[in-house]
Amino acid sequence: MGVTLTREFIRVDQVVGEERRQSVVEGIITLPNGKPDIERVISITANVNTESLETDILDDKVVVDGEIDVDALYVGDVPEGSQPVHFVEGSVDFSCFAKIPGAKKNMDVRVKVKIEHVQFSFDPQRPREIKVRIIIECFIKVTQRVKIEVVIDATGPADLQVLRKALRVEDVIGEAKAQNIVKSDVTIPEVKPDIEQVLKVEAKAHSNEVKIIDNKIIIEGVLEVGILYVADVSEAQPQQPVHFVEIEVPFTQFVEIPGAKENFSRIVRVEVEHIKARKKDDRTITVEAILNVRAKVYETKVLEIVLDVFSPSEELEVEKTLIKVDQVIGEDENQIVVKEHLTVPPEKPPIEQIYKTNCRAEVTEARILDGKIVVEGKLIIETLYVADVPAGLPQQPLHFVENEVEFTTFVEIPGALENMTLDFDLIVERCNASVDRNDNRKYEVRAIIALRAKVTELVQLQIVTDVIEPEEEEKPEEEKPGEEKEPEKPSMTIYIVQRGDTLWSIAKRYNVTVDSIVKANNITQPDMIMPGQQLVIPRTM
Repeated sequence: MGVTLTREFIRVDQVVGEERRQSVVEGIITLPNGKPDIERVISITANVNTESLETDILDDKVVVDGEIDVDALYVGDVPEGSQPVHFVEGSVDFSCFAKIPGAKKNMDVRVKVKIEHVQFSFDPQRPREIKVRIIIECFIKVTQRVKIEVVIDATGPADLQVLRKALRVEDVIGEAKAQNIVKSDVTIPEVKPDIEQVLKVEAKAHSNEVKIIDNKIIIEGVLEVGILYVADVSEAQPQQPVHFVEIEVPFTQFVEIPGAKENFSRIVRVEVEHIKARKKDDRTITVEAILNVRAKVYETKVLEIVLDVFSPSEELEVEKTLIKVDQVIGEDENQIVVKEHLTVPPEKPPIEQIYKTNCRAEVTEARILDGKIVVEGKLIIETLYVADVPAGLPQQPLHFVENEVEFTTFVEIPGALENMTLDFDLIVERCNASVDRNDNRKYEVRAIIALRAKVTELVQLQIVTDVIEPEEEEKPEEEKPGEEKEPEKPSMTIYIVQRGDTLWSIAKRYNVTVDSIVKANNITQPDMIMPGQQLVIPRTM
């Protein structure tokens, strides 16, 4: 009786290798012509320009080059009565590499670059330069997308033994990216003064709803825009010259992915590549942003892949191949709210109004406990505020305060173990601050931190690709009278279990069925045999 194999094709990203590396990037931001010299640097922010990333795969090595966009807010060295606060932007080049054996030019590379820490220094002797020192972490992973035919079932002789393993994989339907330009005219609130000049604009994109229709992903979200501007106020009525407004701009974007269907899973990332704002009139600002959208659609499948077959009654020739894939153990996300009461340092004046609070999360430790992902970190809180100073005393109108708050968050992923691979994103989704009504030296910060985690296990398996039955041999002639017979096999064999043995390996060695060993030894838990245990191996007919 022949053996019939049931096959299925899956598309998977076979892992070639991955590596994490930290690097220190240093550079200088130089003021452009037209900007006044620096008296004092207020704040520095740095972001990886994802569109600048370039990867070069050499044999067994990957090199990544890119740029970090740096924004600086500073107090200008200007005559009294002139606008003191200015904004400048620049960029710093970086490069990192990873040694990944087996990497070749036609393979896929996934790169994730995180800003770990930002430092800056200013030398009064060089009033047009800001030195920056940035610590980055580069994660580089090389994969090769392949279409694999796997055997998921085998039928044949009544005593056919089939060894299966459940494998949870992502059958990748496709991935794509798109760009979208979001443009909108926004009006500043009535309580704010007219606009003289836009100083700085920044934005974050949030996707509120993501849905899949046939061959397409539709993303609806909002662009959270913060604008710092110089007010057009009368000299006869001195007012705070610098103001901050926050507005939301809705957007809709779609990405075409052939084969995508409603019930499939998806990963979507929306990032702001570039944003600019200009004054349209005294009460209106035109905002224009370029959004980068990346999307991946996949179907999570649990397949019972056949690893081995044999038959005690028939000789079979089994062909196998080695596969190396990431088995998905699980993925989930969680949010926490961090609240902290902070106090302005003694050397700083009290707060009249908070203009802007920026929060970023730095991870100090991420680990897998049994069934749980735990991430510890620091929330870096940067607050820009207007000082509450007595009238008639000219002082710097804007002040900057930085604080650190420790936090711990977690995600439960059943089956996750310490030696598995953890991939996670930690995102500060919201951050705002409010002044204490009873004490203007105190303020409360509230931040929402989202943790998205995925645990995988690199699995290498020898899987069955084909089963061939050898040609039937001629039956031996009947024994003649007087000829010696071959000695009969013993009615049973006693086997002592060795380390690493399984019922399958023992049954295959003695060419008996697993079920016959289970019955002969009254085994209630077939996966729990122990070294040193004695097993009765029944005789085959």
